[in-house]
Amino acid sequence: MPTTTAPRFFSRLLNPWLLASIVIQLVLVLYGFRTLIFHPTQYLIVTHFDGIKSYFSIASFLRQPLSDGMLVRGHNYPFGEFMYYTDSTPLVTELLHVLVRVFPTLEPYGLYIYDLLVLSGLVVSTLLLHSILRRLGVIPWLTLLLAVALPWLGPQTPRLYVGHMSLSYTPAILFTLWILLRLYTSWTQGRPVWRWFVGLALAIFIISYLHFYYLAILGLFASLFFLCWLIREYRQNHPWLQLLLYSSTTLLATLLVTWGSLALLDPRYSLRPEGANGYDWIDWKLQFGAFFRAYDFDKVRFLFERTAAVPYESSAYLGAFVLYGLVIVGVLYFLKRLPAYPEKRENHQFLLLLFVASLPMVLIALGEKYELDNGAYIIHNYLNPFLLLHKITERVTQFRTLARFVWPFWWALVLGCSWYFSHWWQHPKMRWVLGILCLLLIKDTRDAVSGYSKETQRPNILAPALGDPMQQLAGWLDGRKYQAILPLPYYHVGSEGDYSFTVDPDDPHSNNAYQLSMLTNLPLMSNKSARTVSHQAELLYTIFRPEGMAPELRAKLDQRPILVYLDSAYYDGRNNYYPETLQNRPTMLTVFDQSRSFIQDHHLRLLRHHDGRSLYEWYPNAPIYPTTQPAQ
Repeated sequence: MPTTTAPRFFSRLLNPWLLASIVIQLVLVLYGFRTLIFHPTQYLIVTHFDGIKSYFSIASFLRQPLSDGMLVRGHNYPFGEFMYYTDSTPLVTELLHVLVRVFPTLEPYGLYIYDLLVLSGLVVSTLLLHSILRRLGVIPWLTLLLAVALPWLGPQTPRLYVGHMSLSYTPAILFTLWILLRLYTSWTQGRPVWRWFVGLALAIFIISYLHFYYLAILGLFASLFFLCWLIREYRQNHPWLQLLLYSSTTLLATLLVTWGSLALLDPRYSLRPEGANGYDWIDWKLQFGAFFRAYDFDKVRFLFERTAAVPYESSAYLGAFVLYGLVIVGVLYFLKRLPAYPEKRENHQFLLLLFVASLPMVLIALGEKYELDNGAYIIHNYLNPFLLLHKITERVTQFRTLARFVWPFWWALVLGCSWYFSHWWQHPKMRWVLGILCLLLIKDTRDAVSGYSKETQRPNILAPALGDPMQQLAGWLDGRKYQAILPLPYYHVGSEGDYSFTVDPDDPHSNNAYQLSMLTNLPLMSNKSARTVSHQAELLYTIFRPEGMAPELRAKLDQRPILVYLDSAYYDGRNNYYPETLQNRPTMLTVFDQSRSFIQDHHLRLLRHHDGRSLYEWYPNAPIYPTTQPAQ
């Protein structure tokens, strides 16, 4: 009697090698992130740069009623911004939103649960890698080692340092690779494949709602994989029309449904810029030396490496296991002592397709122009697929951070090397070489766990304790009397189609504004998100015009006062961040200068002053301002 699917699934799940890899990974995650995991609500993975603004978006969103839908009201007041453009994993955040609204006692644990879901990606990656490597025929003990190590060493995990939680979720790439492997195996063995094509479509659709860069990365990579596969089938005189029909229909439908659903769900879609600035910027393109530049936490360095630091977007270090393994392959090939090629060809064919399909992704990641010798020479990358696409549509610049497109190549190369090196175990003279490489892999993994343990997990500043400066400044305040908070100096980030409306905040300043918002439960009139409608930013900047704010903006404000938060350190010379940052942008420097006199020009009432920071009342729609009162 044939074995049913369910018992077969559970028998595989109870595989001792798989169980061991999951247990080991759990131990490493619990150890590496022990401060955060064992102190619920007290810590966040990071509290700077994009990470804290994403946390703030999530925290403020979880306080809102479900009737608000996906509109985040915590910033960009009075317009708000939709969760799809806050880099906050919209699908996961909405599910979490429902959970804390159904069970209100869980709301204080919202960010903690979110962080656990992010960190669980390391364990899920182990499960996927174990399945992939086992199907590729890698020996069990090496499969265990790789399944535990590679999630820590992959190019997405360093995104935790800057708080790109959605992009750090390694299973997003691995799950797609796993489906492609199952699909390819089923096709070549003559088994039904329709469920794998459906699974591929659903995977790309769902993963895209973690972060929409995945739609471009995974959709394009899957397209290139099928293209390479079709070319091979055609050259070998194999039937290929059915594969063409299935693959093209699947990918086209996925693109239309995913992009179309975003357009339908976002009422402002038509107002958002078609393109984005920053496309082909050097720091957002792949630096080729990143393949050889070890991370700062790595104790084992490669034979040669780039001396300058690698921008975080270029994180793609291949690791000592792969790099030194390739050196050994090169030496043995030169000496004509390379072991015989593995006999099994099926896995080789899949890995070869995977690798060839990933090469155009590297060309995209390198950008349309690649600079050498500090810009003294330029290589025009005419092989970049985006070069032609950019001439057709400006929308390609929405995926301006090109270095991210290298991720499929990293995995294709590392999986291919792992498969090839594992066959050295069959050669007695090569076993010690494989053993040394595995020791290097273990060392890299240990360094990574230690590195992430030290450089992440910071106190949760969105829940300030008694005695904290912002708690002392505003802990007494009844936020219900006000409609919003206006932080000065003013900042607004997100209008990426027109950078003339962008002022990047100093991290301490925006963090204080986030704390103030969480303490008072008031939205911010400032903003830090992505793809914001430029007209909204333009209207908000009119607050600081000598002639007053635009009537269109004034009409959106109610009669309640606005709480104005002023940090005088940016105006009295103690902190020159804004004058120095804006010195080459006279328009935005004027906004900063006008913010300096905003309090006096509008005769604002002082509520409280503490440690160089002040709170004022502003009645933008009141016919007569209340009399100025002394500070408390």
